[in-house]
Formats: sequence, structure tokens, C-alpha cells
Amino acid sequence: MKYYRPVRGHRVVNKKRIAIFGVAVAVAVVAIIFCVYMFSEVKLTDEKEQELFTTGTFLEGVSVDGIDLGGLTYAQGEEKVKASVDSMLSDNKIEYTVQETAYSYSLPDAGLSVDYETPLREAMLYGREGTRWDLQFKKTEPKDWPLDYVFDETALDRLIDTDSANWGEDAVDASYAVDKQKNEDDLTTGGTLVMQEAKDGWKVNVDGIKATAKNQIEAKLFTPFAAEIEVVKAKGSDSPKEMIKMGSYTTNIGSSSSKGRKFNIWMISDKLNGAVFKPGEVFSVNDYVGDRTEELGWALAPGIENGTYTDQAGGGICQVSSTFYNAALRAQMDIVARLPHTIMAGYVPPGMDATISTGGPDFKVKNPYDDDMVMIVTCNIPDMKVTVDIYGTVERDYYLKFESELINKQDAPAVKYKTNDALGKYEVKRTKVGQGEEKYQIWGQKYDKDTDEKIGDKFEVTTSTYRGIAPEVELGSGIPLPAEGTSIEDVQAQAKELERKEAEANAPQPEPSPSAEPTPSVAPEPTPPVTPEQPVEGAA
Repeated sequence: MKYYRPVRGHRVVNKKRIAIFGVAVAVAVVAIIFCVYMFSEVKLTDEKEQELFTTGTFLEGVSVDGIDLGGLTYAQGEEKVKASVDSMLSDNKIEYTVQETAYSYSLPDAGLSVDYETPLREAMLYGREGTRWDLQFKKTEPKDWPLDYVFDETALDRLIDTDSANWGEDAVDASYAVDKQKNEDDLTTGGTLVMQEAKDGWKVNVDGIKATAKNQIEAKLFTPFAAEIEVVKAKGSDSPKEMIKMGSYTTNIGSSSSKGRKFNIWMISDKLNGAVFKPGEVFSVNDYVGDRTEELGWALAPGIENGTYTDQAGGGICQVSSTFYNAALRAQMDIVARLPHTIMAGYVPPGMDATISTGGPDFKVKNPYDDDMVMIVTCNIPDMKVTVDIYGTVERDYYLKFESELINKQDAPAVKYKTNDALGKYEVKRTKVGQGEEKYQIWGQKYDKDTDEKIGDKFEVTTSTYRGIAPEVELGSGIPLPAEGTSIEDVQAQAKELERKEAEANAPQPEPSPSAEPTPSVAPEPTPPVTPEQPVEGAA
């Protein structure tokens, strides 16, 4: 057997050291496993959790929002906490006053709700879940869980915004207004110009109310408070400029006007009476008066529609808008929107009318001056007149007149015929009158107030065109549709002739008379001459 010496420089393995190292590693592994185990989370199974919430009790020292729950079951604790929450929500309110008017909102209506179930659950599980180390060695300390308050600010904002709609009062500057008088029985309306004294207004700090209410909800401290009121000072002087009549116009109501038309003229006159035009403001008759419907009290009366007259709610009101138009021209207001009728109106000169219709044409004017303008509409149905007076503060040394000039005229388009089987066989019925096209130039002229002399040349105001409208005629089934360009008179003559011929053809024929009995011959006398026999009735 050979023996070898260790080679110089080679390390000799120490088995004792290896053993010690192995033990240390094992101990470390065990320690790590122990730590992992002891500091791992313990979570109840669904079954154990259900059992705890059904039969278990809260640990001593456990509370929710300061309410002691120690020793209580979950159901007992929930009942106790819920009663406290309900009491807090019902006993407290957001309360404030605005100009001595009280307002009050319940907390739920103001958007406050409380989640007590989440903290209750966490309180019940306290000391039952966590790390094994804490559950084994750590003493369970008393603990309180706060309630979870949920605040929807938009709900509170909606309540305050709804109530604030009627808060405040605008400042009233010293100005003029119309002291209106009306009598619906007599269908009269009018008024006088009166001066209003300046009056301060007030407004509410709505944002301040919202901020205070939100702070109270967040702090859970509720105390009634008064809203902050801000005074709105009236502007301008206490004595407004004197108002003078700047434009006026009167139209006559036709004697043949229906009861409904007269009522509508009175009604729109009353609505427009007292209108105030602010500087730079565009005034719309349709917006100011509102829709014209039977439900809103307007009467049915003839009105112009598509070139003919039809019964419509508010029929006849264009006489007032046209009167307003002529007064506005004389007051030199800016005409923003205006259209003539499709058919010329008889109550103003040609080209000087202004039509309006619900959802359709509108009449709009603008106050071009620095001060208010006021309108008085005087309607007197017994006298059959409507007058519009417009007042302003601008003194002028002239007045205005207007005239219309026919500058183009064309014949009416050809008649449109169609058959209507519902008519009599030879009946001719005109359903649309029709008209030729006419275009008018409106001229204005200034006149000196003192001398009535013309000032300068006349000036163009606007043009009005009444488009040609084809007459429309319906024919009975016995009349053939005529060729284009045939006049209504010719068609009527043709209808009469056709009806006459049919009547003749259908007339009964006279029955023939029976033949006469033969007359016996008489021998002639020899002496007198023989005379010829008279023809017999019915002979050829």
C-alpha cells in the first residue's frame, strides 16, 4: 500500500466545520419558515365568517363612531349604529333665511348618505383576522371605526338653485312707463306715460349659501344661518330726460271685420301696450306677444296665408304690427326684420304693411338711441281705430312723411284649373282670387316742424314686392279642363252652354196629335164658283 503526502497548497476539508454550517443553515431555514408562518395573514373561510357574523360578538373595546359594540352580536351592533345614523340624519337639517324667508333641507335630500356597513364589518373581524403573530401574541387594543359619510354636492346645488330662481329684485332706474287702462268688455286699451322713481334692488350670494351648507355637512355641525344679501344700486339720475312723442300712426279697422278679428286686434294691442325698448335692444313682436293659438285665448278669424284668406288663431293681428311699423319709421327706429303680406293690405298704403305669424314672419325693431323708448298702443274697437305712439328723448326739428310708388307691374299668372267631382256637374268655383305682381318703392321725406317745408331730397326707405299669384278654379266633372290661358269668364260661358245643351237634349218631346176624321164631300152648287179647301191641322 502506498502513502501520499498532501501536496503543498491544497486545502484539507474540515468535516466538523461542515457539520456546524449545516446545522446553522437548517436553523436559519426553520427560523425563516417560522417567521413566514407566524407573520402570514389569517383569513376566515366563508363558513367561519358566516358563523362569526351570525353567532359571534364584537370584542371588548370595539366601537363604531364612538358607539361601544363590545359583547354585542353583529345584528345587535347594526341595529344600534343604524339607529344613531338615522337619528343624526333626521335630527339635523340645513337651515337658512333669505330676506326673512326660511328654507330647510333634510340631509338626505341635500345629498348626504352614510355607509355604516363597511366599518361594522371591519369591527367584527377585528382580532379574528390578521397575522398569526398578532393573533397569538399581540394584545388586542380598543379601536373605533369612523362612519363613512358620502356627500353628493350636486344634490344640494340643485335644491339651492331651484329656490334661488325667485330671489332678488332688479334695481329700477328712474324711467318712464305706461299706466295701462283696458276694458275687455268694450275692447279698448290704452294708457298714459308716467315717470317711475329710482329704486335699489338686491341679490343673494348664492355661492356663499352653498359654501356654508357644505362646510356644515363636512363638519357635522348644523346651525341656522342668514344668507348674505347684496344691495344693487339704481343707476342714473333720479330725474330721467323728458320723453316726447317721436312717431305715431293710426289705422282704421274695416267695418266688415268679424267679431273674432276685432277681438284679436284688441288682444295684441293690449299685449304690446307699454312695451319698453332698451338702447341697442332688438325687439321681436313674436317673442314679446307669444304664440297665437286658440288654447292661449286667441280667436279664429280670417288671415292671409299663401295668397288667400283662411281662418286662423289670431287672424287680423297684422293690422297692429303694420301700424307699429309705420310708427317706428316715423320714430326713426332701426327696422331689423319686416316682410309684406302676399296680398296687399287695405289698412295701410301699398308696400307699408308688416306681416307676422306664429313660427313664421316676424317684425323686429331696434332702439338706436341712448335712452329708453316707450310704446303706447291705443285700441278702440267702438271707434274702429288703432293708434301706435312711440316716445323717446330725442328732440327733432323735423317730422317725416312716407309715400309709396308703384315701380313695376305684371299681369297675374294663368289660371290654374282642376276638376272637383264633389262640385255640381257644371259648377265653376274660384278657390283663390289671384293677383298680378306689383313692386313698390317706399320714399321718406323730412319736413320742417315750423314751416312744413321740405328738408332736402326724399330718400329711399325700402321696397315691397307682392308676387303674382295664379287664380285657382275648381270645375265640376261635366266641364273639360280648358287650355292654358283660358279666362274664367270663357270657362263660365262654356259651362252654361254645356248645361243648356244637356237640358235641351234631355227635355221630353211633344206627343203627335191624332189624325182628323175625313170630312164627307158635298156636291158643289151649280151656280156659285168652287173655292179651294182649307189645309187640315197636322198636314204637311
